[in-house]
Amino acid sequence: MKIRIADTARWQLRLTIQDLARKRDPEAVQLSERVGKVLSNPERLEDLLRPLDGMPELPVREIVLGNYHLYFRDVGDTLWLACLWPPMYAESR
Repeated sequence: MKIRIADTARWQLRLTIQDLARKRDPEAVQLSERVGKVLSNPERLEDLLRPLDGMPELPVREIVLGNYHLYFRDVGDTLWLACLWPPMYAESR
């Protein structure tokens, strides 16, 4: 299985990590490291992927990393990272 990153997902990921780093949020480093580990290991990625709740027939699967959701799409023998979904609301700390 090949893993590819769509341009939009690359842009979303880069902006999210840059924004967290600008705020000096340690979550930036954690998110970057976790995404790197997941994308560099196809076997681990397969184990973590799950179908969308309520829509298992779609060719889209997700991984939850902390507060972030990564959505992947199956296209033949390639798994595309389609988008990153950040948390909608800031957590109260």
